Amino acid sequence: MRFALIILVAYLAFHTVAFAQSENQQQVNETASTSILYQWTDDKGNVHVTDNLGNVPERYRSKARKLEKATGNEGYSEQKMQEVSGSSASQVQEGMDDEKKTEWQQRMKEARQRLADAEKRYRELDQKRNELLGAWGGVASGRLDDRMQAQQLEQEMQQVQQEIEKAQNEVQNVIPEQARKAGVPPGWLRE
Repeated sequence: MRFALIILVAYLAFHTVAFAQSENQQQVNETASTSILYQWTDDKGNVHVTDNLGNVPERYRSKARKLEKATGNEGYSEQKMQEVSGSSASQVQEGMDDEKKTEWQQRMKEARQRLADAEKRYRELDQKRNELLGAWGGVASGRLDDRMQAQQLEQEMQQVQQEIEKAQNEVQNVIPEQARKAGVPPGWLRE
């Protein structure tokens, strides 16, 4: 009887250890089959993805999106996307696309506004300089302080012209190139 009891205890101990190991292995497999990714967009519109929230710059963490991806699958599973967001994967993707589209359109709108403001400022300076010179018949004639003021206006106009060129480059080259690299459809840059 004693021998049977020892066998029974050994049998139960063995199966308890085997069951615990099996359960631990299942938890490891579940953890390994799902990876969490964090996605954020920086000030330049570049999209970044990382598997560690600590890699997301602090100022972007509040806007970072938590995404779960089943390893071995090619995309985000609809079930995981629902768990993360509470809606269907297509709705999440549409929401992300709308948000990105709005961000790119806002960047382009701001750059165009800087260009329009610089062009307006240039026209104002040019008009003021022309009025100043027109009152005296040109740069050579007129009072010394008026001539000095006209020269200052011309220097300001040169600075504003540089601002115009920079804004034009941003609208025509920089933002479209960054958008292309980020995989943004060209239509998103139109208002």
